[in-house]
Amino acid sequence: MRRAAVLFALMLAGEAVFALPFVIPRVFRPTVLGVLGIDNTQLGAAFSVYGAVAMAAYALGGPLADRFPARWMMAGALVSTSAGGLVLAAGPDVEALMWLYGFWGASTILPFWAGMLRATREWGGSDQQGRAYGLLDGGRGLVAAVLASGTVALFAGSMSVEGDPAVLRAAFQKVVLAVSAVTALSAVLVVWWVPEPAPLDDVR
Repeated sequence: MRRAAVLFALMLAGEAVFALPFVIPRVFRPTVLGVLGIDNTQLGAAFSVYGAVAMAAYALGGPLADRFPARWMMAGALVSTSAGGLVLAAGPDVEALMWLYGFWGASTILPFWAGMLRATREWGGSDQQGRAYGLLDGGRGLVAAVLASGTVALFAGSMSVEGDPAVLRAAFQKVVLAVSAVTALSAVLVVWWVPEPAPLDDVR
């Protein structure tokens, strides 16, 4: 049960951390564009800012994962990414959106990605590496499907008046805050369930 709990925490965290910057714009793209008053080009520019920051973060994240416990790195990433959801819910302008995506490019990758990979590697041990990463990816896909379905249901249930901009904005805010809450909750589960790192020689 303990190993199952660890893997569940990694699955949830591994998808929840990307829900705010990517799942919401993918599932609710017309709503995102309308509520924020932007077009596809501006949203694409925000994604480009994310990508540029993330490229540098990938290179720097590995050495951090070798020095600090994975669970605390992941928890910090999840909490800070969740806090960015409050900015998104407030309806940032284009410039603020660019800064937000730059922040997410760092928060979702620099302290998170290499830490998650190390924690998964330790879960698999010396003889179940393929199984560990396969379960992680499959579980992340399942979490994405459940999260997308849940947010669509929440959004639909919040649309009491079709075509009303105020109702649309309120429904969008509910979705963003709900996803932010899930992201923060995943940080708690990571701290509770992901163990302290083993010495590197023990997982080679």
